[in-house]
Amino acid sequence: MQYGESMNSIKKIYYPEIFQGKYKKKNYFEGWYFKNIDKAKENALAVIPGVSFGKRNDDAYCFIQILNKSDDKTYYIKFNINEFKYNENHFEIEIGNNYFSAEKMRLDICNDDVCIKGILRFDNILQIKKTTFRPGIMGPFSFIPFMECYHGIVNIHHEIKGRIEYNGKVIDFDKGYGYIEKDWGRSFPSSWIWVQSNHFYKEDATVMFSIAKIPFMKKCFTGFISFLRVKDTIYYFATYTNAKIKKLDILDNKLDLIISDKDYIFELHAENSSGGLLKAPQKGEMVRQIYESIDAKVRVILKDKKGKLLFEGEGTNAGMEVMCNKDEFSNL
Repeated sequence: MQYGESMNSIKKIYYPEIFQGKYKKKNYFEGWYFKNIDKAKENALAVIPGVSFGKRNDDAYCFIQILNKSDDKTYYIKFNINEFKYNENHFEIEIGNNYFSAEKMRLDICNDDVCIKGILRFDNILQIKKTTFRPGIMGPFSFIPFMECYHGIVNIHHEIKGRIEYNGKVIDFDKGYGYIEKDWGRSFPSSWIWVQSNHFYKEDATVMFSIAKIPFMKKCFTGFISFLRVKDTIYYFATYTNAKIKKLDILDNKLDLIISDKDYIFELHAENSSGGLLKAPQKGEMVRQIYESIDAKVRVILKDKKGKLLFEGEGTNAGMEVMCNKDEFSNL
């Protein structure tokens, strides 16, 4: 891996996809989420490379998590922190013999629990356009230091070429779709909901919604970020865009959401499905367990304020996490 000159902290804000934790030694995590779906939508594989720094210097290590839809099995493989390498100028990391970037993923893991090898290449990549006040999906919140957790979108959508051998079975991902995002900071929020899909039946579209309880200045507020991409157009709905949540109901693994801003009414209806347990960070240590599905279903509706239908579509192979009680976000 080639290394360039270091980027200063301001520049790193505008490149949230790259490794942010160069000078972190304690109570810090950083992880990237790769979701890979084959053309037939029968195989879904989530791969999460990352680093964990606990309370002591000797707590540091890097890891790769794997969630496979076909059997809902999850794997957590730890590596010595010295096996983690990164490029300082663009998103490119290595963990042992495994490689990850916005354009490619190479897996080479074989132990007593799992054997997974192969190379996937990503083409026709769509990414969020950066602006002065929106360097990433967090918008102006990207500039606030010392937040508990930051979120970034690497690839909104891409096409996949390649195959993965998973425990003796070859999975062909040619002409499949993928998505990449990331998180970094001290801890995941105490409560959150996250939904993402870029597999719609009729339209070329991507949707992502996330809401969380966010500690800030010894207090706590509820914040959300969301976008809907329909072909080349992206609609943003977030706390920082002055969008308002008009309805958020959780019941029997179903989410019903309505968001409104000055121009649009955005609805998202999601139904959770089977999944697996993943590890999540608490003060940098990967000690929490969260349940995630990569086989949920979503229905999205977008209208203008006059009631004109702009988009309606149903998506599959959605990632979905509901880490809150049903009344957590009811009083928004």
